[in-house]
Amino acid sequence: MVNIAVNYDYPDELEFFERGFGLSDENDPDEGLFSYIYAYEDGSQLIVTHSPFGNISFSAKLISNGIVVFNIYQEYITAISFQAWSEEQVIRVYCNAKNIDTEFRVYYSPKPRIYVANT
Repeated sequence: MVNIAVNYDYPDELEFFERGFGLSDENDPDEGLFSYIYAYEDGSQLIVTHSPFGNISFSAKLISNGIVVFNIYQEYITAISFQAWSEEQVIRVYCNAKNIDTEFRVYYSPKPRIYVANT
């Protein structure tokens, strides 16, 4: 196994599992890709991936009926965390690219959606 220096905050694998995620086919820790999948009753799948390599990236992809509904990608990640508002479960991602602070939220339960804003 490769020893990877990580310079951003992120939930560990157990936290993803506790929230209903499993490992996605894209998961490859030896290559620095940490990828998880959340499956919905209708067959849709949300795949979230983060990596310490390059410019520290995060991506979220929703696939429904074989069609990519959204596929977002962001570099310069500073933190990833799980949060909740009422019944909504969220992965919140913070980043700083060229001194512009951005955050986005990936809502994964009860239904998937995204929110992106410059702060």
